[in-house]
Amino acid sequence: MYFDIMLNVGLFDPLCQFFIRKAKGDPLKVTMATVLTATVVTMNGDTTTTIIICTAAFLELYRSMNMRMLNLAILIVTPIGIFNQLPWGGPTISASTALGVPVNVLFKALLPGMLVAEIFAIGLAYYFGIKERKRLCWCIEDSKNIDDRIIERMVDSIRKKDPELKRPQYYWFNLILTLGILYLLIAGVAHGAILFMIGTAIVLTVNYRDVATITERIEAVAGDAMGPALATFGAGVFSGILTGSGMASGLAQGITMIIPDSLGVHMAPIYAIISAPAICFLPQDAFYFGIAKVISKVMIGFGISPVQAAVASMIGQSFRLISPVIPALYMLTDSTKLNFVEFQKGYVKYCWPLLFIYMIAYALTGMLPI
Repeated sequence: MYFDIMLNVGLFDPLCQFFIRKAKGDPLKVTMATVLTATVVTMNGDTTTTIIICTAAFLELYRSMNMRMLNLAILIVTPIGIFNQLPWGGPTISASTALGVPVNVLFKALLPGMLVAEIFAIGLAYYFGIKERKRLCWCIEDSKNIDDRIIERMVDSIRKKDPELKRPQYYWFNLILTLGILYLLIAGVAHGAILFMIGTAIVLTVNYRDVATITERIEAVAGDAMGPALATFGAGVFSGILTGSGMASGLAQGITMIIPDSLGVHMAPIYAIISAPAICFLPQDAFYFGIAKVISKVMIGFGISPVQAAVASMIGQSFRLISPVIPALYMLTDSTKLNFVEFQKGYVKYCWPLLFIYMIAYALTGMLPI
């Protein structure tokens, strides 16, 4: 709810507009602006919103410059796959709840891998940009041929989205409040739910003031928050039955018995690799509250901590964003005129290193025992 409201009031608008204006028709700058804009917008943790805003902002420019639509789709989706691991993202909350690891503890463990993965995403955008320069035989004079009206329409897609909800006069207040909440969250001062509930109350009161408007905004954004919350409650009931009945322990013991001790010490990286296709084709809550919860008990038997088990279960999240069960991806492929399988193949072709980048980063921080 908090980040949906921040998206409405325009907290991310200046940064997105800056990236778009700086592109100026250079394919390299366009690809870099795409990945950076997607990174900023996806901070609210919502896949659909990110896809809608980024396609609205960049689709026309890619078409006018004859740039590859597959690159656009990949550069929008890659940051989503990275930053859906933020503390308010559904996967992090599911993993935290299922494995009994506090959200702020899990986020601290995940943050180094996320930062390295974002560097990879920016590097991928640079690689795409260089390739497009060569393919289009671009030179600096070509930037003058890009109509300024196209750039302005791209900026307007950000600036004029729900203008009645924008509050530019409170930009610095909203920014400082957000940074303060994130600091308190990472520092572990209070649970994320408490911090963001207080933050939501403050930002609604300061930005909208009128009770009727505040109520309307709560009703408008509550759907994004209630869906994951209800799913987590339902999955928690399932998890409780699985644990209370002894089924989780029985399954864990059975799996432990058939795993050789020599292999058991390497459970974390093996599980991390298996989690990529599992999280792609299984419902998220079924994976975390069913499979991850049981495997966590197996890993604990081999000396792997719950936090390390949770980190291993999150490594496959980047490949969640090619799952055929995510409706927003069909909207993306339809807008870019891509076949869904073509998009999946392209994403895997260019983003498979993410799996090993995460593993190396977490191995170096001690969060993935090898």
